[in-house]
Amino acid sequence: MFRSAKFSAAALCVLMGHASLASGDASGDRKLVAELRASLPSLVVAEDYRGLSDATSRLASAYHRLGEPPEACKALSQSLESYRMAVQKESGVYEAAASNVNDDSDGMAEVRARFGCAQI
Repeated sequence: MFRSAKFSAAALCVLMGHASLASGDASGDRKLVAELRASLPSLVVAEDYRGLSDATSRLASAYHRLGEPPEACKALSQSLESYRMAVQKESGVYEAAASNVNDDSDGMAEVRARFGCAQI
């Protein structure tokens, strides 16, 4: 069974790992954004929430590198939600969200700072 603390730590590791990926140029990131956005509908239809979480996390990183914090933060929020849905689907256990982009935890504060997200 997944515990909330484990979920938060795992989610942060995934998100921070993708945030540190570097790209060579803006045109490559724009192409990556287009490819990732095009892949999202098929992931939703297939209910591939883990894949959706990964894709939206990578999308957040690409938007961050392009200097588009609002889009990065939206993608980041979607990644967290998709990860929760993946855990629920895989474990069969529903737990209320232990964290979100706007919570007061130190980990989420660090993620917000890295992506330039304002706390709402």
